[in-house]
Amino acid sequence: MQKIFKVGDKIEIVRIDRRTWEEKDVQYISKIADIKDDCFYILTPIKEGVYVTFYIDEILRVYKVSSDGVWMFDGVVEERFKEPEYMVKVKQISDVRKIQRRMFFRLPVNLDIFVKLLSHDQISKENKQEDWAEEEFSEGKIVKALTKDISGGGVCFIAQEEFEIGDIILTKIPIEQEELILKAQILRKERVQHPMYRFMYGCKFIEARQNEIDKIVRFIFAQQQKMRQKGLL
Repeated sequence: MQKIFKVGDKIEIVRIDRRTWEEKDVQYISKIADIKDDCFYILTPIKEGVYVTFYIDEILRVYKVSSDGVWMFDGVVEERFKEPEYMVKVKQISDVRKIQRRMFFRLPVNLDIFVKLLSHDQISKENKQEDWAEEEFSEGKIVKALTKDISGGGVCFIAQEEFEIGDIILTKIPIEQEELILKAQILRKERVQHPMYRFMYGCKFIEARQNEIDKIVRFIFAQQQKMRQKGLL
């Protein structure tokens, strides 16, 4: 099989939380400087004029966007170098796999949303996704939140309310002149410094219908186009 990742490839890097094996929120742009056996020598990315510090034994997820899709693998940082260039040696620890392009790009965007924790009884009911409707937000505790980013596969938001990893929630998100009500599961949680909110949550959508995912993807593409026109991408 022809190698997917090659010297000179532009890549994106995401840090992985060892406890949950979930991605952290910041993505870094870089390039593959060399490949030896199952080790990749990756140029150290620069953020806000400063070289990003990756730590020995830190887990990174490496992405490559190509014409036939998005490819990725996980690796562990083994060494750091300053000569001849700033770079890190990353040993591949997973197979290279392909993911759906629409699920890949996370758009940094602030949207006012509402969140509701589902009870065990509500989760156990055999409701179809189309049954989640506006009336679901007419009773119970409704939490106001603010998104940090969104993708076709999930959303990251900050809120004052404390939820737990594994909780199932309903989210009401304004997309394309309507409010989508989507079921999601919390995968990641961390405290944040913010004047209004205490926690940040990373969630994945579950049981979402294809037309709802398509609306989110169209929204993301439209925002990307605006960002390109402003020279932000």
